[in-house]
Amino acid sequence: MTVDIQKLIQMITSEVILQLSKMRVDVTSSSQRLVGPELVNNFHSNQSKIIDMNGYKTPVLTENHLEVLDSEVIEIIIPKGTVITPGAKDIIKKRKLKVINKTN
Repeated sequence: MTVDIQKLIQMITSEVILQLSKMRVDVTSSSQRLVGPELVNNFHSNQSKIIDMNGYKTPVLTENHLEVLDSEVIEIIIPKGTVITPGAKDIIKKRKLKVINKTN
């Protein structure tokens, strides 16, 4: 297996920033302050997808959410406490998606 060094740096950096964000650590970038989802979006642009559950009283992840994802996506970010349907679980397993629970 060969991994491009730039891709490897991006993966490591994005994971570190995500963990810092979960711990509510403010991370800054030269001229602006970046926080939580904005920061995650910058580093996870193609490989990760934040599933928007703002319209749900109780968030539910369904297969419909996952079927529209690009094939490049390797992880999804969902709100903590999201209910995952059996169909969604099957797709997660089949595509080997990493599920990250986002805390507000």
